[in-house]
Amino acid sequence: MQNIRDKIKSLRDTVGVEYKRPDPEKLDKMIEELFGLKEVNGNAWEYLVVERGLDEETIKHFRLGYDGERKAIAIPIFKKIEGEEVLVNIKYRFLDPDKNKYTSEGGAETWIYNEDGIQHGIDKKSILIVEGEFDLMSVWQSGIRAVVSPASGKDSYGVWIEMLDNVPKIYIAYDNDNAGKGAGMQLAERLGIEKCCEISYPDGIKDANEYFMKHEKTEFLELMKESDPFYHYQFKGIGDVIDSLRNSDNDTLSNMFIPKVDIEKDWLIVVSGRTNAGKTSYVMNVADEFCKEKTPVLVFPFERGIESVGKRFLQVKFDKDVNDFQMMSDDEWKPVLDDCIDLPIYFSVPKKEDIVETIIKAKRLFDTRVVIVDHLDYMIRHVSGNRETEIANTLQNLKRVAEEHKIVVIIVTHIRKIDQAGAEMQRKAGIEDLKGSASLYQDPECVIMLDGDGETSMDIDVVKNKGVMESQLFDFNRATGKLKQSIDGINF
Repeated sequence: MQNIRDKIKSLRDTVGVEYKRPDPEKLDKMIEELFGLKEVNGNAWEYLVVERGLDEETIKHFRLGYDGERKAIAIPIFKKIEGEEVLVNIKYRFLDPDKNKYTSEGGAETWIYNEDGIQHGIDKKSILIVEGEFDLMSVWQSGIRAVVSPASGKDSYGVWIEMLDNVPKIYIAYDNDNAGKGAGMQLAERLGIEKCCEISYPDGIKDANEYFMKHEKTEFLELMKESDPFYHYQFKGIGDVIDSLRNSDNDTLSNMFIPKVDIEKDWLIVVSGRTNAGKTSYVMNVADEFCKEKTPVLVFPFERGIESVGKRFLQVKFDKDVNDFQMMSDDEWKPVLDDCIDLPIYFSVPKKEDIVETIIKAKRLFDTRVVIVDHLDYMIRHVSGNRETEIANTLQNLKRVAEEHKIVVIIVTHIRKIDQAGAEMQRKAGIEDLKGSASLYQDPECVIMLDGDGETSMDIDVVKNKGVMESQLFDFNRATGKLKQSIDGINF
């Protein structure tokens, strides 16, 4: 049976874009340049040895280099492909304090740092995960080899997570701040909270790199012994809830095309409207807005299929119609394809019985926060028996997975036919027109109805919400599917 993971396609898969791989000769030259600086006590060498506490053996093992043009330390990232170690990316740590600290090769693959650590973890039956590359180098230098790091920071997870399934014990030692602790908890939930433990640094220690500049391996091993299982976070008292309310940032999502709605992370949202109102285009605009905020989205394009809806997403994102794309030169395509490499949007058309498992898999691998079902009527079209009961059961299953995994589920559905109902043509479709089951307006926290002329405007009407119920008019380009703030700025 095909792996569920293989049924989930990224936009990169859909448009057939290959990752770019750095030139190994370029890395060799940067390694030479770094070791040349060693002889003259250059800033880059001093940064690694003095500020980061790394010795020459560690610098050589991880093949660190120096990019003179960028004035940055080069950190190569390797992946094993058919048994061979392949350079898939290079991350750069700028030494100029006025620049952002890190960047990496454009269009290259994001992969785990120190993949060799996984086999050590399997052999030792435990593994350590730290937040950054320099943290990892410090741990490795101490003699602990079963250690890995997400190669682009604490949020850059992916299919490599499944490589840890055969490791029975996982220690997570992220940065000693609220962001690090929160990210560690999220990672533990995805790896299997029952086998994960949290390592806490002493007060005043920021991360593993700083810890090993001041402490020995034996002391760190004691921290590992004293580490707390993450599952204790599942049991909270009222004091923990109060602390969460007082100290955490706003934990809701927002989207300009769901006006004035603070979306909680386990909501069910229903989207509907008249035939040809542009429902698929609408949810692709919603998806694009979430992607801009780096919020991963999974789309189930049951009606039109992955290729068709993937193309529609591209039209929406770049505000181009089919002819515009067909007239583009290779040079004009390049920035478009580059933008598609790491967009956090994924597509899948699973069987009905695989839907929940696919959502859970996408959450685990890509930290999916939003699922779009386009649309409900096609998802259950082959169901025999009572349609109303089937819709109610389907919504309950989706609501349950949303609550358990903190995922917003957006469901597109039809309304009953009112277009030929005489005077009713003059009125907007309302919540009472949802077709198939009372569950469609009873179960969701938010219901959105779409209206407008279907060519140049779209009225987005929030008809159910825990807070404000807003109606807002947007300009709509049917050829591209793009929504924009209305020039008139009408809100009513």
